[in-house]
Amino acid sequence: MAMQRKNPWAAAALAIIPGCGHFYLGHNLKGFGFIVGIVGFQLFDLGLDATVIGLSLGVPLELGPGALYVFSIVDAYRIAKHMEPARA
Repeated sequence: MAMQRKNPWAAAALAIIPGCGHFYLGHNLKGFGFIVGIVGFQLFDLGLDATVIGLSLGVPLELGPGALYVFSIVDAYRIAKHMEPARA
């Protein structure tokens, strides 16, 4: 069974909402993992922001979920690009 062609730009645009780009591509487990990872990281970061540890670490904790978010968008684009049929 041939894979259905997916638009890489649509996958990247949908990935702006964590996990949706991967759901569009049929990678449901990966999409769910990005949702849990990004939201979980944000919730963990929110808890630490109110503590002395969070105040001393500040910026590095904000980079984690942001980097994972950007990676999920790039990953959705790359997966869709690899799903395109080879041109002869």
